Amino acid sequence: MLDMLGATFGATLAGCLALVGATGAAVYFFMRRKHNEQQRTISFQQMQTIVTDEIKNVHELITVRKNFKSIISFNDDKKIPLIEVHMPGSDRKFLMDYSGTITCGCDLEAIRFEHNELTNRIKIIVPQSQILDMYADVNSFKVHHQSEGIFADDIKLEQQKEMIMADLEAQRQLALQEGILARADENVRQMLTAIISRRGLNQSFEFEIVFRSNDSTRVLNSSQQNLLR
Repeated sequence: MLDMLGATFGATLAGCLALVGATGAAVYFFMRRKHNEQQRTISFQQMQTIVTDEIKNVHELITVRKNFKSIISFNDDKKIPLIEVHMPGSDRKFLMDYSGTITCGCDLEAIRFEHNELTNRIKIIVPQSQILDMYADVNSFKVHHQSEGIFADDIKLEQQKEMIMADLEAQRQLALQEGILARADENVRQMLTAIISRRGLNQSFEFEIVFRSNDSTRVLNSSQQNLLR
């Protein structure tokens, strides 16, 4: 008799547990579906707010910083007038090295959004990255050799500065050739993609990130910068 009661009680308990489990699973999937539906029904304006809130405290996002070291070598002499032959004692030699930094990034406040309501597709239009800053570290200047012959003109500080400026421009062109701006653009793309994925926005919209071409601002003019710091 006790065995029968125990079996009946066990069966009843198992049924109750199964019912509770099924009810819990139903509630979980219901809440999950409701959450997903809320995400799918997010508005275009809400999407814009979410993305802009993520980046609102960042005006210029520096995405690539390149530190470099360069050597400046200078050697010249005077020629004897008319015959253009080297004048003894007129040699000038100069050798130094220095460290510098180039930073690139994107003005995130200029990002724009376009919504195609028919396809529910969002186009995020981003200004192309540009060189935001470039300078030579004056504390890193190291002159290894400087000499002037008895008949040579002294190498003045202004001439040294001109040589450094010319070398900075060469470093700028080298960085551009190596694709520093393309790398900066890709970093911005990855950042925006991460925001979209982390906030679940890709469940509501299909996104396309494009970069607006503006070659006139891709590289800041050196005259706008303090190149020696």
